[in-house]
Amino acid sequence: MLILGSAVCVLAAMYVVCYTFFMANWEGWESWHARTGLDADRAEEERSKRRGLK
Repeated sequence: MLILGSAVCVLAAMYVVCYTFFMANWEGWESWHARTGLDADRAEEERSKRRGLK
C-alpha cells in the first residue's frame, strides 16, 4: 500500500511540474495559430467544403 501511495504522489508531482512549465510558456491560441498556420475558422470552412464534395 505504501508503494502504491508513493507512486501516486510521484505521478501527481510530475503532473504539477509539467503543467507549471506548460502554463509558464503558453502564449495563447492566437500565437499558436500564427505559428502553426492552423485556424479554427479556416479548418471549419475546409471541413464543410470537403463534406460538400463527398
